[in-house]
Amino acid sequence: MLLTNIGGKYLVLEMPNNVDKLFANYFLLRYLVLFSIFFMATRDIKISILLSLLFFIIIKYILNEKSSFCLVRDSEILKKKITVEEYNKAKEIINKYNTEMGWKLRNI
Repeated sequence: MLLTNIGGKYLVLEMPNNVDKLFANYFLLRYLVLFSIFFMATRDIKISILLSLLFFIIIKYILNEKSSFCLVRDSEILKKKITVEEYNKAKEIINKYNTEMGWKLRNI
């Protein structure tokens, strides 16, 4: 199983471009490959189906920013504006740190 996971990325390099297009266009093919990986690891069809469904739910709903059930919204974190008060407070902390460390203060 370990060799399959490590060596699998090198097999992709030898694949023709039309195979890439198949995987890009047909999402069921990607999930069939995912199911086969889970089946190779567990050798149990029920657990493999369950893991595939769990992976599908996590990727399509919990980690997808377009979903209303998304738990991780990276764009909200990036869009948050820093206020002047937060900037001044951070600047004071940096100046205090520099003073305690004995470094020369530079106006930033």
